[in-house]
Amino acid sequence: MRIGKSGATMVTGLVAIVLMAGPAFAGTWSGLKVLEGVFGVSSPPEGPALAVNGTGHTVAAWNATGPVRFAEHLNAGNWTPSTVVVPKAESAGPVAVSIGADETTAVAWVTVATEFTPAKMLVTVRAPGGVFTTPVEAVPGASAGDLRLGVAGDGTVILLWDNATGVLTSTLPPHGTWSAPLMISGAGAGLPDLVVNDAGAALAVWQEGAPGSPTSIAGAYRTAGGIWRAPRVVSAGSGLGTWNPKPGIDAAGGVAVGYLDGNTMMVALKSVGHTWGAPVAVSGTQTAGYPALAMDRAGDVVAAWEALDAGNYGSIWESTLPAGGAWSVPERLSRRADDSSWPTAAFSSDGSLAVVTWVDNTAQKARASLGSAAGPWVRSGLGIGWWGSTVPVVAGAGTVTAAWAAPMLPNPNAARILARVFG
Repeated sequence: MRIGKSGATMVTGLVAIVLMAGPAFAGTWSGLKVLEGVFGVSSPPEGPALAVNGTGHTVAAWNATGPVRFAEHLNAGNWTPSTVVVPKAESAGPVAVSIGADETTAVAWVTVATEFTPAKMLVTVRAPGGVFTTPVEAVPGASAGDLRLGVAGDGTVILLWDNATGVLTSTLPPHGTWSAPLMISGAGAGLPDLVVNDAGAALAVWQEGAPGSPTSIAGAYRTAGGIWRAPRVVSAGSGLGTWNPKPGIDAAGGVAVGYLDGNTMMVALKSVGHTWGAPVAVSGTQTAGYPALAMDRAGDVVAAWEALDAGNYGSIWESTLPAGGAWSVPERLSRRADDSSWPTAAFSSDGSLAVVTWVDNTAQKARASLGSAAGPWVRSGLGIGWWGSTVPVVAGAGTVTAAWAAPMLPNPNAARILARVFG
């Protein structure tokens, strides 16, 4: 079960002191790119799944109209026309995508069950310079509620998913076959997420507890050699419920997890060769409703969260942790007139650019704020956005890509998939 906002009503304001200096990055936002043209909807569609490698090569996959579609953007290049990943593909549910340092690209999705056909979990992989293979069931007979993908630098594909039994994983080495599924969580685990670095180290995280009332956040670490270690509970637990884990990993294998403990945004850290540190309440005395987190190759971390102002107006905040340093004073990214929700965060692997995106529900606009571990944040408008939805975002090699579903106002039953690139 996907668990999101909490029911708190007020936030205690925090004051951020920002030095008046120019941003530590340069670039401009591109014009709007229509990844998929006008299509009919009965409810807001999900935004695309996005992934990027260290060169800034970005890939997007989505299923707004049934079949899985794919598009990509090369750093300093243009978007390719969006195409159906596999001709005559079955209608799909959840979609995941990833791209590795060697350009290996993978797309996974869950087909929609029919009266005569059960749901299936399919994966297609494109080797460097190749084309997407015929989709296969990585685990025959398996389905998933949520699924994630990661690609290591050598092209090894890691698949993570959850079902009624818990959180499972399977891997596909280059020129090999999918491994038998491995259960890495306890019973009752769900809402998994995954990060993988170029060396092949990975962190899988999930929430545990009864459906609707998770009580802990746990994670399992995969070494660069491909061995999953025993899962560990990373949350301290206040008895108020813990949910929505967001993982990060650096080049050396240091990891971070952001999550909600009751109405507080928490972050737990673990450096290589050490145990998990005590979680830190980065949102202070604020009432937080949804977390986001990203980590760059050097170990810098950006955490973002939604809070509620007086009157239940949503606001978006961030705090940054330079590697080896201390958390910055929380800074508000959204305007006080906005009613904002559901932040997403990304950090370019080279550390040059951090980004937080969200939807301003008052204006029905997608927003982004760009910053770094060393400079102030700069807020931008991206275009029309869907009330109460997310704006998926990735960052790589000094570029940022945001892509989202947008309504065709004034007709709420028509939509497009849009994207913009900063660089």
